[in-house]
Amino acid sequence: MRKRSWNWSTIQEALRWRGPYISFLLGLREILRPVVYWHVFCIFEIDLIHQPDPKPFADRKVDVKIYAGAGDIETAEGEIVSMGQLEPEEVRSRFSRGDKAAIAYVDGEPAGYAWMSFTSGAVELAFEVTWIAGPGESIRYDYFVLPKWRGLRIFSCLNSAILSCARGLGILRTFSSISTVNRQSMSLAKHDRRTPAMKVTLVHVRALHWMFQKTTGAPFESRFLKPEHNPRYRTADQRG
Repeated sequence: MRKRSWNWSTIQEALRWRGPYISFLLGLREILRPVVYWHVFCIFEIDLIHQPDPKPFADRKVDVKIYAGAGDIETAEGEIVSMGQLEPEEVRSRFSRGDKAAIAYVDGEPAGYAWMSFTSGAVELAFEVTWIAGPGESIRYDYFVLPKWRGLRIFSCLNSAILSCARGLGILRTFSSISTVNRQSMSLAKHDRRTPAMKVTLVHVRALHWMFQKTTGAPFESRFLKPEHNPRYRTADQRG
């Protein structure tokens, strides 16, 4: 479970990194949360057979370590939990299903992390919609950098390390999502000259227990699983 904390410092951070327009949209979405909530994601695919790993381009020296084995879990759990976004139970759950974590260090201090999963139905996109991971595929998710280290392009180091890990494991294709309101991550994708393979829009009308879904670029069912418990789930599928 992810910890949530909305306070003045969170609002200031949003204004600093996302600008007034995106911050306004995020604020409006939070105001409307009791009635309706929405997400728009760009889905990126990397072909590890034919595409080279992107090179890190951080503004500081960044060391990245991949955590996966049983002997690493206790250390990784403590460092990830110390960053204030995930509870210990969630970290243990991810490792128990075989996920791997990359942790970035600046001057020996944990500065951020990223995760990679190989299990269908394990990683949630939003509203209990989950990813499909086929044979030879992985899902990269939950990239996080501590606010004090943002702006140094640490994301690029995490991304490079976890892609190298995937390649070493024999993964053929790896996928990730970026919210369209995440300007920093979208700019890094542009720097790497990557174009989205899909675009996914999810709108949840809470009072009616109704969800609207639309995709461009590929069918929704090719990459995602619908929440089975919701009999009123409605879809609109469009290929770009």
